[in-house]
Amino acid sequence: MKTRNVIFSIVSVLLITILIMGRSSIGNLLKGQVHLPEEYVGEVLAMEDGQRFTVFRRLRVDGNDDGRGTPAIFKVRFRFKNLGTGANKRLSIIPAPFLVGMEGFQEKDWTINEATNDFQGIYQWSSHEAAVKYPDSFIFELMIKRAAPGTVTYEILPDTELSEYLAAIRVPQTG
Repeated sequence: MKTRNVIFSIVSVLLITILIMGRSSIGNLLKGQVHLPEEYVGEVLAMEDGQRFTVFRRLRVDGNDDGRGTPAIFKVRFRFKNLGTGANKRLSIIPAPFLVGMEGFQEKDWTINEATNDFQGIYQWSSHEAAVKYPDSFIFELMIKRAAPGTVTYEILPDTELSEYLAAIRVPQTG
């Protein structure tokens, strides 16, 4: 019953937000600018603190540049307080329609540390200014509400391209 209430709440919030932000999101979808690239999915990333995260989903929006400067990466890490890892992986796609409608959003990589059950989002924003606004967004607030207390941390890497960053931290596959 608790799972059903959580899902109902998330779907309700999703529908309300789609009505609010829907124009940009739907426009990006109709223009064919929204993609779910397979590159890096399944790859392991060695983060600066030594933790290893596996990419399980990617989302990219083409042509979403706010024209305010050089790109920036926004990284957020947290642990969910409810539901299992599998359910949270599936539910983590829910904010995608909101992301594709946000000014300056270009890409997100969803990652998980299977050893700790920590989730990490790595975002590409078209500018530092756009990245700085993300923690004030409805989507970020929703994430904080679903996270275990005290587990949310984030940082912004200005003047950084996501493709170059991922290539630098990617753990080469052996085999």
